Amino acid sequence: MCGGKPEVFSRARPILDAMSKTVRYIGPAGTAAQVKALVNMVMNCNTAALAEGLGLGAALGLDLTMLREVFSQTGAASRVLETDGEDMQQRAHDCYFSAAHAAKDSGIAVALGRAAGLRLPLAEATLQQYQRLVASGKGELDKSAIAELTFKDRRAG
Repeated sequence: MCGGKPEVFSRARPILDAMSKTVRYIGPAGTAAQVKALVNMVMNCNTAALAEGLGLGAALGLDLTMLREVFSQTGAASRVLETDGEDMQQRAHDCYFSAAHAAKDSGIAVALGRAAGLRLPLAEATLQQYQRLVASGKGELDKSAIAELTFKDRRAG
């Protein structure tokens, strides 16, 4: 994603194409940053929802591997399920995108929403969860560590 003057983007396009599989002009300077915040807001909401689904499944005594397989074949399928589901189940929170960054980006998106006159209750709830995770000292773990707040036997923060 690139923002800025269209003519500058056009001149830089050959270099950008060599560096990335997909290059997309987003709009004026700052627009790409807004889109990034929105992408991460949706990703963070998906991550929190997956953690709750797996946490509830664990509390119900369901086999989480089976549950993840069912999720992958239904409307619960998501890129986050592919990247974070097993990590949540196994408590493997090696950092690819930190919980602290998830909190930061969710906060940016909530602020953008407020500035646009919108209330974003899912993003706000997700922000609160990531803030709890950071406050519990787990901000440098991967965003998948949000599962530590939802699994009955874990209960971080």
